[in-house]
Amino acid sequence: MIFEDWIVKILLSAFLGSLIGLEREYHGRPAGLRTHMLVSIGAAMITLCGLAIGGCNPNPGAEVSRIVAGVVTGIGFLGAGAIIRTSDFVRGLTTAACLWFVAALGVTIGLGEYLLALASTGVALLVLIMLPFYEDRIAGLKYRDVVVLGENMEPELLVENCSSIIKSYNIGIHDIEIEINRDGNSISLLYHLRIRKLENKLKLLNALSDVKGVFKVKWQRAMAKI
Repeated sequence: MIFEDWIVKILLSAFLGSLIGLEREYHGRPAGLRTHMLVSIGAAMITLCGLAIGGCNPNPGAEVSRIVAGVVTGIGFLGAGAIIRTSDFVRGLTTAACLWFVAALGVTIGLGEYLLALASTGVALLVLIMLPFYEDRIAGLKYRDVVVLGENMEPELLVENCSSIIKSYNIGIHDIEIEINRDGNSISLLYHLRIRKLENKLKLLNALSDVKGVFKVKWQRAMAKI
């Protein structure tokens, strides 16, 4: 393989990988500029080695295919390490996808498909930079719980008043769990909510706190069963 050929591929892999890495670095992700550059360079290097080995093999296509498959499989472990899950919140999926993308980018450049690599990088940057503006306008459905502790004097009226306030904020009530304490003096209402968008969470909690007979209001993430 000509020296000028593979050095161009390595440098192009580093450059295009850095563009994706810069976007991740800007958003403060652990896998940032250096990680994406190294993944892209490494994928290109392994692909180039596969091409070199394939040149001495009667069936070079099969050899390169195995190496490419190995790159795709191996990058899955690195991507999995970038994903963090806490309760019902998952973070790092986009970064994991970016790592997978730059690995594919390195393979594509290693195979000499420069136009495909450039076009793919351009589209990927558009997705990463432009789509978040549209995602902010399309609020995703979230599940949250609100616990209301109050007097067990007029439980039906308490449930009705609290439910009316919640619905006035355009929040859907998935279910209500009612529990009366042993002493019979207090009642606990657990509202399972479906929320698209909530401008002022504190305002809702204050409104529930002002309901006659309410002692305490608590906001929390939904249980896994929801």
